[in-house]
Amino acid sequence: MRQCPVNPIPTLAPRSRGLRNRMICGALVAVSLFSTACNESQQLAVEAPPAAQPALPPDPVHLPNLSPPKVLDVQVAVKRVFKDAVVIDTSRSPSFLAADFNGDLSQDIAVVLTVAPGKLAAMNEEFPAWILRDPFVPVTPGLQRLRIEENDLLLAVIHGYGPDEWRDQQATQTCLLKNAVGSGMEVSPGKEFMAANKEKKVPRVHGDLIAEVLRGTSGYLYYAGESYSWYDPKTFKGEPERRYVHSRRARAY
Repeated sequence: MRQCPVNPIPTLAPRSRGLRNRMICGALVAVSLFSTACNESQQLAVEAPPAAQPALPPDPVHLPNLSPPKVLDVQVAVKRVFKDAVVIDTSRSPSFLAADFNGDLSQDIAVVLTVAPGKLAAMNEEFPAWILRDPFVPVTPGLQRLRIEENDLLLAVIHGYGPDEWRDQQATQTCLLKNAVGSGMEVSPGKEFMAANKEKKVPRVHGDLIAEVLRGTSGYLYYAGESYSWYDPKTFKGEPERRYVHSRRARAY
């Protein structure tokens, strides 16, 4: 019996097999990339970004208290330093002045005081909370200790400190001056003083000055680095080198 011939299975040429393999690899890469993209999309959908945090409010900015000083505020400042050993001499006009007398960019208060009845011993204690000076007497080593007399008229300059300046509860640094209260007391801003006296010999000025008539002469009380001194435009010849021990860093005009 005659058998039908069987067609042989066609065999791919080498070039055809290479093409098929490249197509298969390309398909596998495409599937892999698609799978990765799907996974990343799902992850982004699940892991939503955290909500934005609200911005913190800015720190409050403290503005200096530029309002005119009130008698009650001045009384509080005086009591903080001197307790009940002195009283404000309200018979004088003005009895207090506010300015930056020591040039540290903080407002100070200068107050005319008298010794309270029965408190003379407290004002002459060995270690007071203030520095007692006479603006007409230069500070020198071995200087005899000053004493306050019962009828003395005193000028206390309480230096400003902290955010509330001379009103601050920590503002206790004080110069107490004998023989420093005259007539016609007023603030002389440091810059204006320097501009008006640029042709004259003047001391090194750190802040504002107190203009007044004292001992029959028109002049100025000014901060001299350790305490306050008297400047007489007619007789001033210069000042000795001074140490700065009772102030934060002061500006000079």
